[in-house]
Amino acid sequence: MVSMLHVAEVIQDASLRKSFSVKEKHEYVLAIDDLIARGSSRRQACAMVNLPHNYYPRFKKVMKKIDDLDNTGFVPFKTNGTARKIHPGHPSLLQEIREDLSHFVFEIRQRGLQVSTRMIRQEACRLLPSFRSKSMHARKRIVTRFTKKMGLTHRAATHTAQKNFNETEEESRHFLEMMKEKLADYDPSDVINMDQSPIPYSYNSSKTLEVKGKKTIHVRCSTADTKRVTLAMTIDASGKMLPPMLIFKGATNGRIATREFGTFPDGGHYCCQKKAWMDEEMMHKWIDLVLVPRKETTTPGVVPLLILDAYRVHMMGTVVNRIQSLGIEVIHIPPGCTYLCQPVDIGINKVIKCGMREKWEDWMLEGEGIVDGVAKEPTRKLVAEWLVSVYTNMSGQTVRNAWMKKGYEWF
Repeated sequence: MVSMLHVAEVIQDASLRKSFSVKEKHEYVLAIDDLIARGSSRRQACAMVNLPHNYYPRFKKVMKKIDDLDNTGFVPFKTNGTARKIHPGHPSLLQEIREDLSHFVFEIRQRGLQVSTRMIRQEACRLLPSFRSKSMHARKRIVTRFTKKMGLTHRAATHTAQKNFNETEEESRHFLEMMKEKLADYDPSDVINMDQSPIPYSYNSSKTLEVKGKKTIHVRCSTADTKRVTLAMTIDASGKMLPPMLIFKGATNGRIATREFGTFPDGGHYCCQKKAWMDEEMMHKWIDLVLVPRKETTTPGVVPLLILDAYRVHMMGTVVNRIQSLGIEVIHIPPGCTYLCQPVDIGINKVIKCGMREKWEDWMLEGEGIVDGVAKEPTRKLVAEWLVSVYTNMSGQTVRNAWMKKGYEWF
């Protein structure tokens, strides 16, 4: 409940005010209702908060109107805070073609394409000759206000793909139905998923906490902003994580491999590739270092199942034939469906990168990332230590949740 002291601090002399914000009206109504509930009359309650008694029923009606608006869903104008009126404003020039524009946006988004305000301006010019006669500045302002009233705003994409998302969702559903039938008699420990992901050395962000109103915001960038290592993550459906394989940039049998890898932490496998990519050679190394030892622990006669995405290297005949020769069946997820069907993508990748960001931030706070006043990159050994620590300390329940989140709840 709003305190009397707070209301008095907000407005000390109501008679000197010409208007009140919606927030202030709300506070007055709450305070007066509380006093009335304690036995005061309306006039006494209004006098106690220094508000003319005839203002109270007006404020009460405003609050009732706001409650009714909030219950209808999206409201294109402010109903709280510092707003002094709850009014949609003057009708837009585009109001008469609102339905056409809504349909235009809906059709494009259904196809998974991006919609810009420029596209809406062009469609509005086609539909409404009077809008075409406006200046470019006026068109931009009109469309900006109109899209806001329609409940549209610019959003960052959370998933990008070449196919339409409706098509990929349908393919994903069929794939999961097939997997449900296929894995009915499998032990969870015999179902394996592997994928690789680029892990940056540094985690600089363009956003930071800063004082409001400051014009220029300074942030430092590291000399390793584009440097990365590829991490091959392998998990099984029982919640176990198989050893990670890290691919650094360098010659396969060069200085890094022969001199540095011996000092890296136990618990991980380390390789070099000229661009730090997962190529055919690296896939065979992963088979030797991770998959073969895993197969050796399998119960004799059991054929484990390896789930891979449709990445080109994963589908090479030499790679697939090698895996199958070990007595492991390979199933490929349909292209564009990994975000719905691949456990590593769904529940592991982000956890690893968030953990790496925390390690990097702690390292920077300790001052080790600044040398002679310049932000430097962490060493390969340090990156390996961070990755192995984050990877091996992930809980089995987190890994299980990755399988259960999207269609594997039955497993």
